[in-house]
Amino acid sequence: KQIDALVVSAMQAFSVPGAAVGVVKDGKVVHAAGYGVRELGLPGPVDRQTLFRIASLTKPITTAALAILVDEGKLSWDDKVVDYIPNFQMYDPWITQAFTVTDLVTHRSGLMPYAGDLMLWPRPNNYTREDIIRGLRYFNLASDFRTQYDYDNLLYVVAGELFPAVTGDEWEDFVDQRILARLDTGRCFAGRVPEEEMRNLAAPHAMVEGELQVIDRNRISDRPSVDGAAGGVRCSLDDMLKWTQAQLAHGALTDGSQLFSEAQSKAMRIAITNLPVSQTEFEQARTHFNAYGLGWELTDVHGYKQVHKTGSFTGFYNYMVLIPELDLGVVVMLNGSAEGARQAIMKGIVRSYLGAPAVDWVQYYSREQQSAGSNELNAATGRIDYENGSVLAPLSAYAGTYKDPWFGDVSVTLIEDELWFAAAKSPKLTGRLWPQSEHTFMVRWQDRSAERDVFVDFVGDESDKFSGMEIRCLSDRIQCAFVDQEMNFKRITEE
Repeated sequence: KQIDALVVSAMQAFSVPGAAVGVVKDGKVVHAAGYGVRELGLPGPVDRQTLFRIASLTKPITTAALAILVDEGKLSWDDKVVDYIPNFQMYDPWITQAFTVTDLVTHRSGLMPYAGDLMLWPRPNNYTREDIIRGLRYFNLASDFRTQYDYDNLLYVVAGELFPAVTGDEWEDFVDQRILARLDTGRCFAGRVPEEEMRNLAAPHAMVEGELQVIDRNRISDRPSVDGAAGGVRCSLDDMLKWTQAQLAHGALTDGSQLFSEAQSKAMRIAITNLPVSQTEFEQARTHFNAYGLGWELTDVHGYKQVHKTGSFTGFYNYMVLIPELDLGVVVMLNGSAEGARQAIMKGIVRSYLGAPAVDWVQYYSREQQSAGSNELNAATGRIDYENGSVLAPLSAYAGTYKDPWFGDVSVTLIEDELWFAAAKSPKLTGRLWPQSEHTFMVRWQDRSAERDVFVDFVGDESDKFSGMEIRCLSDRIQCAFVDQEMNFKRITEE
């Protein structure tokens, strides 16, 4: 009853249409329930079999699959990536040759955070895994190799390409056959979802310009996605709890066999890449260390080691926490982009098991959301006069095709008296260019859920023959997918 009340309260406070929450304790499922509806405005309820995108909760599944190869002697964590994927290339030749399997999955590459994510999202797009591997060579390092934590997704996609190189099987097939089938999951899929299982699907929801909406572009697909090994699994709560039980049992299955060895289970939970500890974390939970292992985040909370991972995909927010010493595992799956709800539900459950002081986490994160400058985006866009800006050159001077080595072509087309931006490989990134000042425009995306609007600065000489363009976020305080992405758009044609 306490869990039910907590979940319902968090859903109401943070506008979450539906949730699935489960708890494993001492090897048994002691709580598993769905809450709310699968899709806003429709009556279908969330239950234990409702399918969710689990997003980056896929990453520990990928490292477990790699651990199986290590157990079988087909791969070593210290093996060089180029020995299996010869066309793998980083910006620095020495780093290319030194890059190991461990480096792929521990966020210590030196790349800027979320480098190249525009090749993954917004969906649908036309990038391939070959495009991703080829694109890596164009990203300069933001920090020294193996010196700090910076989250990435592309290198997990590369890790997925080790499976066909080593086994001849695609990552999707390996995970479906060697992990999910052995867990006896009926509603968990890395590869294609059978037609008969495309039912009871959670729809993704997020706030778009102040209104909670279904994010149609992120609905669950029956097809594998390009980000596969980084975030491609779709799963029900019941099947996520089977995965949780196997993790708490160090890979042991109910039939007495091992999914992966206990030695590899422990290896995946060893701290490899260190992260800072905030004053808030210390004050709340007496946390002394934060780190990333092989697919898992690691920390100490009230004297217990916590092994955990979040999974975030616009419209789906998930969380999985293991407290191995207590044989405790908790799974939270939401069909809404609500960080406050995710944190409040998880902390409310886990910390009650730890004997921590009682905190109203829903109230805490509600205050956090209010004080975090949630209106910064509205404030930034509110300062922009869409209709009354002006630029120095005629609109026809800016029209043309501009090419970036990894992102590809962008066409800037004059249609009547309007300029339009269209990314060739990412069709959701299409929008009107609104003049601002000098040679700066703002792109307002047609799909208002696709990405935050951006500024485009055209670069040219005194004769206004623009040779390139630069893309930047609306504000230094507001992140967008184009921030620090090592883009170098050069004009290749005139229109």
